[in-house]
Amino acid sequence: MTAKGKKITKTVIISVLCTVISFSVVSLLVINYYFGQVFSRAELTGYTEFIRYEDIKEDIPRYEISFESGGNTLKGNVYGNGSKGLVLAVHGLNSNEEETMDVIHYFCKSGWTVLAYNHSGCYTSGGESQKGLAQSLIDLDAALTFCENDEKLKSLPKVLFGHSMGGYAVCSVLNFNHDIKAVASFSGYNTPYEELCYFVRKFVGDVFGATQYPFMWLYNEMLFGDKADISAVDGINKSGIPVILVHGNNDETVPHDSAGIIAHKEQITNPFVKYILREEDVVNSHTKVIYSMDSAEYSKEKDKEKDALKEKYNNEIPENELKAYYEGIDKFRMSELDEKLFGEINETFEKAVAEK
Repeated sequence: MTAKGKKITKTVIISVLCTVISFSVVSLLVINYYFGQVFSRAELTGYTEFIRYEDIKEDIPRYEISFESGGNTLKGNVYGNGSKGLVLAVHGLNSNEEETMDVIHYFCKSGWTVLAYNHSGCYTSGGESQKGLAQSLIDLDAALTFCENDEKLKSLPKVLFGHSMGGYAVCSVLNFNHDIKAVASFSGYNTPYEELCYFVRKFVGDVFGATQYPFMWLYNEMLFGDKADISAVDGINKSGIPVILVHGNNDETVPHDSAGIIAHKEQITNPFVKYILREEDVVNSHTKVIYSMDSAEYSKEKDKEKDALKEKYNNEIPENELKAYYEGIDKFRMSELDEKLFGEINETFEKAVAEK
């Protein structure tokens, strides 16, 4: 090769390297920004359609608990004093323990004690942000360790309930050495990486999204190390305990046929797993999958009322109108869980606790 040819080749190589490095840096910066937006702190909202502790405090006592997780102090409560065992209720992304009060109420009334806490970066717990999708596993691991060392809780047999990010946590934590009797997981993803890739594809398309997968993987690894991508399926298989997997076939947040745990049915070898795919209209979405048909229909009806108010006031609903709207909601009807589904979960929990 001539000196001129070598010079051109060197220039091309340098240009390519600079382009690759620039693209990589920009990609990591964009992903860092994306994580900062999606996983920012989650606070308790002022108005709600669902029951909160204020609505059930006369029926169910509670006391505060706190424990450490990854440098953050997490706070929550132990509800009721049922003798069947301890249900750990694990909430999802941008949520908090108050928003699982319908589940807490159900299990307490069914004879269980319930522990619910706020993930890192949520409501009363410490943390500048929710950090990422693997954090729910880390926080649940810390919560179980707390229970195992607490004088009031350590003797109670433990079962897990989780939705979405919590649905991932309650299955993936089975990779660790905690004594769990049974699990109910709603709308959970199999690994953080699969769910992150789905969101990238959803927002930027398949082609460009594919170029971001390596950087998404790298950033997630940088955040969480060896806990970055622990598999829910692996935990289910390792445990050999009863697991109920519930998903909606119209879930646009964690698709049942790709990122969802339930999509990996053929990889699950645990013979004690039950799969429930909700296909009925209005209860087959990500958030409505736990509710009764009547609750979901009522929610749809109230949504139309709120949409009418938004249209009337050009999305600037006056405070007095907004307050009247929420005061007009039957919170207990809105929070009504699917009786048959939760009856099956309760029965599975009871049987698992009695057998082991």
